[in-house]
Amino acid sequence: MDAYVALFVFLGLIMIFASLRSIKKDIEKGEKILIDSEKVSLKLSQLLSEATETIEELDSFGEYIIERIENRVKWAKEEMDKIKDKATTKEMDENKNSGEIERKITNNEQSANLSPKKSKEEIYHKAVELYRQGLSIEEVASRLGIGKGEAKLAIKIVGGKKSEMV
Repeated sequence: MDAYVALFVFLGLIMIFASLRSIKKDIEKGEKILIDSEKVSLKLSQLLSEATETIEELDSFGEYIIERIENRVKWAKEEMDKIKDKATTKEMDENKNSGEIERKITNNEQSANLSPKKSKEEIYHKAVELYRQGLSIEEVASRLGIGKGEAKLAIKIVGGKKSEMV
């Protein structure tokens, strides 16, 4: 009978060790899952940050486009007013006024192109130029003091316009 008791104790110990080993493997799997989930969480955080940055840059670019359109509309209205004013005086001296209107329109176009609102446009054209010279998007963004997303967007939009025109 002592042999049976010893056998049962021995089998019991084996089962306890097997259970402990199984528990240890489960703990290791749990730790691995925890580490993997932390990596995924970090990656998602980075992606969210990049998405937020891109949205902010798109918003900024949208504001730039709106400002540019508003400036063009304002300029066009001013030109229409000038043309209407010139039309009344044109009856007096048609030859003289036609040359002056063309010069004033040309001068106004040139002054409109020199307005401070064009700084973003110049930056975007410079971004395309630098990118075409072989600089990476990060280098272009760094040199021009803009974000990577804004540099990508400028190269895609402004650079795309030039290639469509050619």
